[in-house]
Amino acid sequence: MSNIVEVNATSKSNLNYVVSEDEQPPTEIHGDVFDRQRVMKNFNQSLIEQQHVFVLGVGGIGSSIAMSLVRLGVDTIHLLDRDLIDASNLNRQILFSLLDVGKSKVEIAAQHLKEQHNLRTNIYHYHLDAVTNWFTVVDIAKKCTVIFNNIDYVAVFDYAVNSLCKSLGIIYLAGSTYANNIEINLFSGLLNDSCWACNNSTNDSFKFSMKELENINNIQLFLKEMTSISGEQSQLIINNCLNELNLNQPSPSELVTLFMPLYQKKVLELLLPEFIQRHQSIEFIPKDRSFPTRTVGSWIGVCVSGACLIVNTWIQFIMKMKNSTSNTNTSSFHNWNQLNLSMFDGGYYTAGFPNEQNLQYCSICSNMKQIAEQNSHLEEDVLT
Repeated sequence: MSNIVEVNATSKSNLNYVVSEDEQPPTEIHGDVFDRQRVMKNFNQSLIEQQHVFVLGVGGIGSSIAMSLVRLGVDTIHLLDRDLIDASNLNRQILFSLLDVGKSKVEIAAQHLKEQHNLRTNIYHYHLDAVTNWFTVVDIAKKCTVIFNNIDYVAVFDYAVNSLCKSLGIIYLAGSTYANNIEINLFSGLLNDSCWACNNSTNDSFKFSMKELENINNIQLFLKEMTSISGEQSQLIINNCLNELNLNQPSPSELVTLFMPLYQKKVLELLLPEFIQRHQSIEFIPKDRSFPTRTVGSWIGVCVSGACLIVNTWIQFIMKMKNSTSNTNTSSFHNWNQLNLSMFDGGYYTAGFPNEQNLQYCSICSNMKQIAEQNSHLEEDVLT
């Protein structure tokens, strides 16, 4: 590397300063690639360089999130995806080219990040299915300060990743983009803050239309075909539900009114913070029958801007927390925002809800409170 380029000026020159509103920045370090970030008012480059980041999914928004994070100069980034690059990805997934079609998304993403975008970040990649290799997800998450969840398994997977973050006390970010729509979710992972499950439901993931229920001959095969539920654990849950309900093969009405509500209850219990780190696989969760991207479309504008806004949400949050006198006072922060971009008039619409914990509704936050209380009693017993 040329001696006129310096990617580790923060540590080498002890540049831990944050420029306040009424200050001028110190003398520039020659060749410091992050100088234009560190001189922004109230921007903490040293804090950025301490972050260990886990990006689940490197597709439409995941690839742009990954690029933004390495350009920021985070310490380490872990990338995980199971998919191959399709021609239809190329209009918006910025780390891939025509020559990459048919190749592993995560391998090419890591390669192009290292070759074209990386400045100082340690980059690791995993061509894996997060659902069937949940133990790997857990191991990686334990090394990280934040998870960006961009995997399109939808509600119950989001519930699981959120629970994992809550159990580890790390930040959970999730985003989605389609057509002109951007959704941004951030949850702190702190004990007294809300989580994804405080304001979101998994109910629709366990429901079926009457048309879907027309031909049920075998419940295991039906659930696998309709929702990708599989594996030994799912078989145990199914058998337990059937035994408790005293059913052999439920009818469509029994499946809707009796079996699926009980199956949902047992699945969500297994995904609570108390148990979430113990699973080798979470193949017992349903995958949503969501609309394919082609029914609504997507483009580079919404993916890249959405990714940058998601990363910005995280940056603003951790810097606010760093500057706060209390790491538990985050009530003014909004956990969820939605924007609708217009390609014609440049307008947008935003909506959000504040960081308010819902212990009556949210089993994850309630479970974490119980764990914290039990640990507190154990500590008291040790001291006495």
